[in-house]
Amino acid sequence: MKIFYKMTMALAATMMIATSAFAGGPMTNTNQSASFLRSIARGTSLDPDAVYNNPAGVVFMENGFHIGLNDQMAAQTRTISSTYGAFAMGAENRGMATKEFKGEVFSPVIPSVHLAWKHNRWAIMAGLGVNGGGGSLEFDEGLGSFERQFSVLPGAISQLGAAMGLSASAYDMDMELTGKSMTLAFNVGAAFRITDWLSIAAQVRVGVTNNSYVGEIEDIEINPTMAAMGLNGQMMNASQFFTAAGQALGAINPALAGEAAKYAALTADHILDVKQKGTSVSPVLALAFHKGKWDASIKYEFKMGTELDIESAPVSAKDPVINSIFADGTTVKAETPALLSAAVSRHFGPVKVTAEWHHYFDKDAENSFSNVIEGNTNEALLGAEWTISDKWLVSAGVQRTALNMIENNYSDMNFSCPSWSVGFGAAYSFSERVRLNLGIMPTFYEDVTARGVASGLDFTDVYSRTSWAWGVGLDLKLGK
Repeated sequence: MKIFYKMTMALAATMMIATSAFAGGPMTNTNQSASFLRSIARGTSLDPDAVYNNPAGVVFMENGFHIGLNDQMAAQTRTISSTYGAFAMGAENRGMATKEFKGEVFSPVIPSVHLAWKHNRWAIMAGLGVNGGGGSLEFDEGLGSFERQFSVLPGAISQLGAAMGLSASAYDMDMELTGKSMTLAFNVGAAFRITDWLSIAAQVRVGVTNNSYVGEIEDIEINPTMAAMGLNGQMMNASQFFTAAGQALGAINPALAGEAAKYAALTADHILDVKQKGTSVSPVLALAFHKGKWDASIKYEFKMGTELDIESAPVSAKDPVINSIFADGTTVKAETPALLSAAVSRHFGPVKVTAEWHHYFDKDAENSFSNVIEGNTNEALLGAEWTISDKWLVSAGVQRTALNMIENNYSDMNFSCPSWSVGFGAAYSFSERVRLNLGIMPTFYEDVTARGVASGLDFTDVYSRTSWAWGVGLDLKLGK
């Protein structure tokens, strides 16, 4: 029988995706300030966040020191509505083949700092921000792709034991998964003004990634019925059942006894306790144009070629299923794709309007999304700022993210959805040297449906997401 092999490989693939999906993907974290949340299109910024959004534009700021201090909060949900016939045999599923799995994350502190010193034609700059991750995603009831592997146990038992009068009709299990992920990016660079209206900039970006994943699949139970063994359909530990069955079948049917021993190993408790760490170094190049009412910029962020070293805790290292994937000393690719961005803005009296475009070179980056990428991702951004007085500025913006992915290759821990983001907020100037920024940005995702086959049965997964971000920032000008 190949059932055990298929289940083990499916479980292993699920665990690999579940951990690596947190580490990276096609979406780079470009919201590096409260100013972004309130206006979104920041590609021609001449405020401190230009260190990230418009590096070459820093030389068009006033002489002196410029400091941007920001913190954001984010709340997100990921919901998977999974339909799979075998779910109906779940002891807690009330005979229903559709089950909802929900993950939640709340990140109260997502900091960023931007520093710049400009003198005449030259500027030097540094920035620190969260380039990816930044929170803890918790699936309290596990994932459908996990449960699918065990929901077929009753059917497999009935198939294997039909000749002996052995059958089962229900299963139960406890599972959960929590992932914590953060990639901090540190940028340092310089800009030079070639003419009164054209400038260039170069930066070096160092990315430091730290991920940790804790999960468990425990207390897997089935309800076997077999009069000869005194089994009356009561729920019992699946691993203990298969161990006893293997011992009883040892002399009668060695082949079947071997299958039972494999099932005993599969249905034992599995504890996932893994850490991933890695660094990368990559350059950033930029051009900026600033003349009269017009501003424009082009920026190219090279690919972050991150490789993560895996550290598996002893409890996971001793598990043959987990250890086959997360053995100490192995590595996994978690590359962040290169990003080309271009922006142009024009002032209409007190109103500044900015249009921007982002192109992510997803197909050239190797990470957990590689098997679902069909083409590169594009984003269109539009924002406006209105200076209504010497003290107050209000702003708003919108961003459209269009993906190019093979949706049927999605998994419940490895998916992304097309989206619209809307940002709005205000800035208040306490003086010419101190300004407060406040912004909020909800993101509205389109549901995505994926279909596939697991253990010979069709399944349908509907993926949904929600996201809200709030931010506060302080812009400071010091000296000349």
